[in-house]
Amino acid sequence: MDNQTENRMTIDRVAALCGVSKTTISRFLNGKYENMSAETREHIRQVIDQVDYHPNRSAQRLKASHSKLIGCVIGDISSPFSALLLKGITTVCEEAGYQVLFADSGEDPHRECRAIRGFLENRVDGLIVNTSGDNDEFLLELQRGGMPLVLADRQLLSSDEIDTVTTPSKSAAYDCVRFLLSQGYTRIAFFSETIGAISPRILRRQGYEKAMEDLAGPGVRPEVYEFAADDMVSCKSCLRIFRRKYPDERIALLSSNGSSAQHLLVALKELGLVPGYDFGFCTFDDWNWLQISRPGVSAVALATVDIGAKSAELLLERISGERPANARAVNIELPSHFVIRESTPAQTV
Repeated sequence: MDNQTENRMTIDRVAALCGVSKTTISRFLNGKYENMSAETREHIRQVIDQVDYHPNRSAQRLKASHSKLIGCVIGDISSPFSALLLKGITTVCEEAGYQVLFADSGEDPHRECRAIRGFLENRVDGLIVNTSGDNDEFLLELQRGGMPLVLADRQLLSSDEIDTVTTPSKSAAYDCVRFLLSQGYTRIAFFSETIGAISPRILRRQGYEKAMEDLAGPGVRPEVYEFAADDMVSCKSCLRIFRRKYPDERIALLSSNGSSAQHLLVALKELGLVPGYDFGFCTFDDWNWLQISRPGVSAVALATVDIGAKSAELLLERISGERPANARAVNIELPSHFVIRESTPAQTV
């Protein structure tokens, strides 16, 4: 084989000739034969010998300089959702030999940007972002500039160009409203901490509104109540307003997530109201304490740990080159399921 042909031979071409991934060739060249059959090893060796492939050592030295660090920005580190998400992320990353650096944006887009810039200064190999919203262009610039990046649970509102792992927020909210109507509730409201640009809250509100328009009947309109996460007075005020509007009807509320549900349940208790009696009560996030509360709370169970794990897997594929930087972004929606408990009883005749 002449020198010109030899110089054109790349690891990508070797992988194509062998019918395996670039990552598999890289593992072979580095003597990492775990989970590689003897037949595969021999086939790769024969192809490499035949084409006289010699890896680019300069590129290998550059690759060896990777920090083995992953930067992860979380919207609200105090939420049980975040703990479950981080469990999935760290499990996958640590098994692959990576350490994970965490930052809490506090749902503030400016803090989110500062945290990401700090990670970049520490030369992280990739980023997982549970974005607070309003940073679409910044994140797209990072991705287009070659930074491996995955969005966990929250997606861009303007584009689908970044790898994303989510759950079916809109359709699940629609199904919750359908269920509550079937239980005999005549007025259903959507309650949430500040929605802002946070995509799951937006999509759940949209699913709720669509279901009310389609299914609730003439004269019944969607009602959305927002309250600040740290403002129990506002939360209780929203509940009072909704209760007083319909004193003679069966009313129910759909909470946007577990954090909102926690505030709402505390507020209901302080108001002397009982879920499942004074209010039908349904939420997203089936956290453990919802299962043991009395009454038990009906909830949309999300695969939160799996969201974190899948996000980490997608990121590591980008970092390793198994999916190159120019490969099309993937958007994975992991399934959820609805758990019915005592907080949403059927109407008795």
